[in-house]
Amino acid sequence: MGQSGTFSFVCDAFPAPKVTWFMNDNELKNSTKHKIEAKQNVYTLTVNKCENTDISTYRAVIDNGVDKGEQTAKLNVGTKPTVVGKPTDVQVQIGQSARLQVQFAGQPLPD
Repeated sequence: MGQSGTFSFVCDAFPAPKVTWFMNDNELKNSTKHKIEAKQNVYTLTVNKCENTDISTYRAVIDNGVDKGEQTAKLNVGTKPTVVGKPTDVQVQIGQSARLQVQFAGQPLPD
C-alpha cells in the first residue's frame, strides 16, 4: 500500500492508436492518481499511492480507426500484516508447553 503500480504495453500500429484506460468500466483520465503516458509505441498507466480501493481490473482499449483491440490486467494491493487481537492468558505447569495464539490480518493473508 502507498506505492505505485504500473501497467504498460507496446503497440506498433499505423496510424498511431488512441488508447483509453478503464477501471471497472469507468474511464480514467490523467490526474495525480492516474498517470497516463504514450511515448512512441509504449503506452503506460501508473496508479499512484495504491490503496485497497484501487484493487480492480484495468483495461486498455486500443483504436486506430482501422482496427480495435483491448488488454486487461488486475491490480492487487498488498498490506503489511497487523495484529487483530491480543493473546489470551495461559497458565501451565512447570515443564509443560504453552501455546499463545494471535490473530493477524494482511493482504495477502499471512502464513
